[in-house]
Amino acid sequence: MKRVVDIFKNRGKDLVWTYVISLSNSEFHPAQSDFESEAIRLSIIDKHGKFDELSAKVRSR
Repeated sequence: MKRVVDIFKNRGKDLVWTYVISLSNSEFHPAQSDFESEAIRLSIIDKHGKFDELSAKVRSR
């Protein structure tokens, strides 16, 4: 399952980056928060900001 997730800095005011996140697991169906958590994790690795500075939002279809 794939979702487009936008990463924001300063509590949703400044768009920093956009990720296409693909999660699949036969044991569970990923929730929106799973995609957002993964996007924030990748943002930290890619040095787009610190955990407490970033927020994520899955784009609605």
